[in-house]
Amino acid sequence: MATFAEYFSVDLSDDVAEDSISFLNAMLDRPGKNVRTSVVHHSIAGHFSIRQGGWKLLLAPGSGGWTAPVGVAAIKAGLPEMQLYRINEDFGERHNVIEQYPDKAKELLTLLESYVAKGRSTPGQPQSNDAEIDLWKKTNWQPKRKKNAKSELVVSNAAKTGVAATGPTKRPYDGSWEALQKMPVPEWFDDGKIGIFIHWGPYSEIGYRKGSRGYAEHVPKLLYEDPGHYYPYMQERWGGKPPEFGYKDIVPEFKAEKWDPDQWAQLFEEVGAKYVVFTAEHHDGWANWDSDLTPWNAVEMGPKRDLVGDLGKALRQHGLKYAPSYHRERHTGFFAQEKYVVHSEPREDIAEEIRRMPQAASLYGPFSYSKAFVDDYVARWKEIQEKYHPDMLWVDDFPIYTRNGNQVRSGRMKPEIKYLDDQMRRMITDFMNDAADRGQQVYCNNKGGNPNWPAGVGCLEKDNLKLKVIGPKWQSCTTFGSSFGYLEGDRYRTVESVIHELVEVVSRNGNFLINIGPKGDGTLVPEQVERLRAMGQWLKINGDAIYGSRYWKVSDQGDERLVFTTKGNNLYAIKMEEPSEPFKIVGTAGWKSDEVRSVRLLGADANVSWSMTPQGLRIVPPDDSGISRYAWAFEIVTIRNQHVPNVIQNDADEALKGTRKVDLEGHDLSEIQNLPGTSVVIETANSPEGFQKLVPKVCDAVITTNHMTSNDPVALLTDGKLEEGFGPVFKNGVRNGAYKLDLGAVHSISSITSWSHNQRGFRGHQRIALFGSDASTDPGWDLRQYVPLGKIDTSGQAIGKFRAASLRSSDEETLGKFRWIVWAVAPITAAGGGENTAFQELSVEFE
Repeated sequence: MATFAEYFSVDLSDDVAEDSISFLNAMLDRPGKNVRTSVVHHSIAGHFSIRQGGWKLLLAPGSGGWTAPVGVAAIKAGLPEMQLYRINEDFGERHNVIEQYPDKAKELLTLLESYVAKGRSTPGQPQSNDAEIDLWKKTNWQPKRKKNAKSELVVSNAAKTGVAATGPTKRPYDGSWEALQKMPVPEWFDDGKIGIFIHWGPYSEIGYRKGSRGYAEHVPKLLYEDPGHYYPYMQERWGGKPPEFGYKDIVPEFKAEKWDPDQWAQLFEEVGAKYVVFTAEHHDGWANWDSDLTPWNAVEMGPKRDLVGDLGKALRQHGLKYAPSYHRERHTGFFAQEKYVVHSEPREDIAEEIRRMPQAASLYGPFSYSKAFVDDYVARWKEIQEKYHPDMLWVDDFPIYTRNGNQVRSGRMKPEIKYLDDQMRRMITDFMNDAADRGQQVYCNNKGGNPNWPAGVGCLEKDNLKLKVIGPKWQSCTTFGSSFGYLEGDRYRTVESVIHELVEVVSRNGNFLINIGPKGDGTLVPEQVERLRAMGQWLKINGDAIYGSRYWKVSDQGDERLVFTTKGNNLYAIKMEEPSEPFKIVGTAGWKSDEVRSVRLLGADANVSWSMTPQGLRIVPPDDSGISRYAWAFEIVTIRNQHVPNVIQNDADEALKGTRKVDLEGHDLSEIQNLPGTSVVIETANSPEGFQKLVPKVCDAVITTNHMTSNDPVALLTDGKLEEGFGPVFKNGVRNGAYKLDLGAVHSISSITSWSHNQRGFRGHQRIALFGSDASTDPGWDLRQYVPLGKIDTSGQAIGKFRAASLRSSDEETLGKFRWIVWAVAPITAAGGGENTAFQELSVEFE
């Protein structure tokens, strides 16, 4: 909270206290009463704080969200909660030390009690309910407004009282995008590298999504978008469906009854995280904090506690930075008939739910980017900012910026969106300046493939982002599985793939923000904890190569599977496979023999042999590669700083080229990832009878295509017979052909296989993306309605007359339960412009 002197841009001498009464004494030429041994502040509501000798005891909503009862009786009875700060060392009041110094807290509380008992806010002075009005009344002074809208108070007797007359205090950010583009990257963010993302809310209580793949936190809207699937599911699980029973009725089931925020914070510290991003509000409109702006919050409903505040206190006690994330930008379309438009209307069943329960309007709506919505959007963030002092302003993609006739960053937008963007600029400015006033280093993110803000305003960020170049500061919010929110039965990536992605992200100037999705009761998913602990173990061994590191002149060396980072004079060469053979670092070619001082393998006791060659530093790994797993870091101590700043690709658009496109509904169709635990088996044969492992079988299913085919009939694809021929080939120019099998009912799928013939010497290769759906009726050809299962690409491999390729599950798992399977094919060669594979058979095996 700014002092009265700061509000009017007046500097006080060191021996003048900063409370308004001392300021008044200074203005009235009473220097003998300016020095105070303690300062007590309170408001009309009875919220108290006391400062004395470098300590501050706080019982106020400004730092923790608590409302203290008024009066001495309440203090004697014991206040619900307090915070203690060492304000001479902790200027930002971020580290509550009440547990370490309980006696000091009791001492200050006793002093506070005596003040309240006397009805006074400071010794010898009458209580003032409004310091600003009190001062203006007693002095007849009014603030003067300047053209730049800043206040100025000119004090004529400043010399007598030690108060210097000044103009407006200049704040770091003037409200322009140009000023915000100059925001520095805080050291804690640039050095910390590793963050934990948490998606947790009422959607966690659902823990389900059709097909068991995709973003489960989007299910609240999918309940209404896909009633054919979800209404029967809701009826079976909850005994009702919209409009009688809707998402509003699921909200109270989210209770967090087993949640221990300190246990979370301790785990995050142990696994090597340096900051945490936690969903304050997702697209569904539910607030995880103690909000005065919506009744749909975690204090009034469900958990009946301040999730954002309680987690923040626990994290900061463990020394972690904290960012409550804010996703409300898409709320207007979440329960609406149309998404990503300026003005929409509620879905029919949503409207009926609101008619039956008017309070639901503040959860489901509003449905337009009106001024009222934007103002409320800003007010909610301001509430988070003032209560919790975030270390980062994290907001999600703004799809409306590039939809419905808007291209905001190109200067084209509808008036409502112009107002939205102007308010975002002001909101970010206020956040940055407010933190600067407290001496707090803060930052912003810049989310999306089409970034929300101009380049330089915060770090680039996308879901599961993998830059292929060393880019401007960026962050990848990454999932262990397919969902951010809790999804029962989700498939999880291997620990090795997680570690490899972490290393690659950091080597290219990125931060690795790994997501977890707790269950609704507050317990963590064992598979996610297992991966977090494995990551933490790796970082304990190899952290020198990650924390505080910077990028080198190149990020990797493909032929040796090496990834590079630097720290001062140290170069780290991280091997992505266990080192067993000598290797050379080509980026060191031309170095002199005395430029390397030493080489060691982190986590290993054995000496590392090395030598300089004309082709670069040659390293001979020891026989014992030590205790590290998944990736092995060699620390190379040199005679000069290895960081090379001028190799960065500063153009954000160029840096983002070639990265994965993320579908806003939680699908990714541009780079399908194979389900964790699956494998692709490929077999070739010179005759139809030559297959040993992948033998074609009759598939009793109905097959259709999305485009007309020529040559052989489509029905021959499921007859179990291989022939030397073209098969049913899509016509020239068709570049998105797809085959679909209807199995007649939902089955647990164990494998999906296709056979092709090498007609004319080039039609044997297969490039396919595979999808599944458990819909009761034909889901059509929009692949966003399907679950991505994996991909097959046999191009570039040796080929015989026939080739079989199969996506197969492990012995313990299945590919999922589906009725509909789609093979989406792609062109292998440019000839003809279409799909050129001579498919002979398609088959699905199920339990």
